Amino acid sequence: MEVGIDIGGTNTRVLVTDDGVPVSNARVLTASWRHGTLTSDPSNARRLLDLIPEPVVGRLDVPIAVGAHGCDTQNQCQTLQTWISREHPGPVLVVNDSELFGPALGLFSTIAVVCGTGSIVVGRNSAGEIIKVGGFGWILDDPGAAPGVVRAAVIAIMREHDNDAEPGILAHLLMGHYGSTDPVELGYDFTADADITRWGALAPLVFQAAEAGDQLALDIIRTDGGRLAEDVIRLRAKGVRSADVVMAGGVITAQPLLERSFTEALARMDPTLRVHVLRDPPVNGAIALARSLPARGS
Repeated sequence: MEVGIDIGGTNTRVLVTDDGVPVSNARVLTASWRHGTLTSDPSNARRLLDLIPEPVVGRLDVPIAVGAHGCDTQNQCQTLQTWISREHPGPVLVVNDSELFGPALGLFSTIAVVCGTGSIVVGRNSAGEIIKVGGFGWILDDPGAAPGVVRAAVIAIMREHDNDAEPGILAHLLMGHYGSTDPVELGYDFTADADITRWGALAPLVFQAAEAGDQLALDIIRTDGGRLAEDVIRLRAKGVRSADVVMAGGVITAQPLLERSFTEALARMDPTLRVHVLRDPPVNGAIALARSLPARGS
């Protein structure tokens, strides 16, 4: 038996399998058990383990692997791993949630590219240290992520207005959403609506405009795909030598234009890299990691 846990910013997925066959599969809101940040409260580990059905926790022969949003450094991963190990005597491993992508595809040394509500590129160097590039957050700058794509769109629309250009398809879609009379009013309406979920929900309008041929929308998607590719190259420059790049996240896997922009840009920058797309649940990678853990005492 093995336990895989995927802790996301919004949801936590807990999967228990027996020789690869699912015996329990649960999804809960992360906020329902996490108090503060993941590593600010040691009792988070106990509440997390309470999501696992009895009597799995406490068995020496049951490995637990956790991919955790919010564990962005080795110290954070080790802290949560230590807390869980105090409650569970079996093998325990905690990694960043993006590090589940590769194992979910049977690849155990990869560069992970996350592009959904946020974006980040993660890998490990030759010393096994976790290295990340990007992940600045939705307000600051997450290229390709849903809120960031919309923010870039509004900025581009306002700049075009300053250049005396007539509003195009993209501008009309976003102005129509807010009921804005012109791009200037759109800027005010958009700023007043600052919220990660509300901004992110407008991302399909940007891709809709691109598919209709709007040049502003096409340029935004092409630029953000290229910036994500540049982050992969930056990660490689920091000593991450993995040649397999695994993409996952609700935006890049659902929007072929962004996926193509990223893969084409990365191929130009380094044609030796192999790109994979994960469309299955990342928690499957946690199960793969749990099954790879050595037994305690071995």
